[in-house]
Amino acid sequence: MVGHGYPKIGKGRKQTVDAMKGFGVPVIAVYLVALLEFFGGLGLIIGFLVPIIALFIAIEMIANSVLKATKMKGSYLSGQNPAAYEIDITYLMLAIVLIVLGAGVLSVDSFLGF
Repeated sequence: MVGHGYPKIGKGRKQTVDAMKGFGVPVIAVYLVALLEFFGGLGLIIGFLVPIIALFIAIEMIANSVLKATKMKGSYLSGQNPAAYEIDITYLMLAIVLIVLGAGVLSVDSFLGF
């Protein structure tokens, strides 16, 4: 997630905002997603607030899949279609696993007793 969020908060911010405006996504949502992906990804790496971050990522992946399937006319499998949403569904499933299982024993959550 960090790798997906970093360009959106860095040099690619304006390009991302312009692209998403064309699909009717509010600018504030673009910025919130960028922050979620970057800082939420860091939180997942260290194991901090894992179920909460994973819930927000799951919501984001559902929204991504719906956006790609409807407004971008994407298909499930990639192939020639750049708007495929198979990876979004994969990230959704991974987020659900993190919601259910939570962080491991070597996480900040475990250290803090969450």
